[in-house]
Amino acid sequence: MFNYAGWKNTCNYIFILFAAIFIITRLVIFPFWIMYWTWVYPLTLYPPFFGYYFFNSLMLTLQCLHIFWAILIIRMAVRFLSSNETVEDERSDKDETDDSAEEDDKTKVGQKNGPVQNGHTAHNNNHAKAE
Repeated sequence: MFNYAGWKNTCNYIFILFAAIFIITRLVIFPFWIMYWTWVYPLTLYPPFFGYYFFNSLMLTLQCLHIFWAILIIRMAVRFLSSNETVEDERSDKDETDDSAEEDDKTKVGQKNGPVQNGHTAHNNNHAKAE
């Protein structure tokens, strides 16, 4: 939102704050505190069962995603700090505008026979009045 408003300095400070909080919570607190208590503590109370393995495998998958996202954030932070300029987001809006232009061309082709709904032309019920 601040990027579209043109507040570049605010965007930079918010990004630095976001990166620090993300890394601390997802790469430090989550694996060393939350996952520790889901792997170790239940075994002191109950024997392992299917739910224990299923839940912990989902938590491990989530941790792998956190590592992947942290790599992307760190890579963007390194580019930001080394160039000290505005860094464009890798999820560019340019692809969406190119695709929307192609979709507009497709809908114009379908509009010569009337409005298009879900890829099919709408039925014209006015032909009975013409007869």
